[in-house]
Amino acid sequence: MVRFSMVASLVLLCGAFGCDKKGDYKPVTEVKKAPALPDHDHGHGEKGPHGGGIVELGDEEYHAEVLVDHDSESVIVYVLGKDAKTAEAVAAADLSVALDGKEPLTLKAAAQTGDAEGKASKFVLVDHDLVHTLMEAGFLHGDLRITIADKPYIGHIDYHLDGSAHDEHGHDEHKDDEKKPE
Repeated sequence: MVRFSMVASLVLLCGAFGCDKKGDYKPVTEVKKAPALPDHDHGHGEKGPHGGGIVELGDEEYHAEVLVDHDSESVIVYVLGKDAKTAEAVAAADLSVALDGKEPLTLKAAAQTGDAEGKASKFVLVDHDLVHTLMEAGFLHGDLRITIADKPYIGHIDYHLDGSAHDEHGHDEHKDDEKKPE
């Protein structure tokens, strides 16, 4: 009964003091939309502009896109800007990819059209056996290392050749270890 009395009192007070006035309230259609968040529309698992896996470098100062190209029998890394979409030519002559448990691989600069003189946004290693081994395994896990403007960057690679990246909790590391239904 006390609760009913309080609610009734509030309703009466509202009526008496003009709670029905619009005041600072606006219809939803008149409310301004919140400003868009800064351009950060890439997420883990998103494909890069060439269909490869995205690797964060630094505090998202740069990104890299890792790709295994069966046709050219190459491992390719594209250096991308903050937006993880735009090619970013850098003065590095090479970069390294250290796959889990393996010796580091060196990818050499391969300037693309539009890269400034002495800079490259693409790095390549042509290796028939490596590409076929990676295609069989179905993934690349390891670290990418590159120095840009005298600053070393390391990014973790977790790229699955179906084009998706997975977080590191609980997925099988090797296709051969998967149990097949009997």
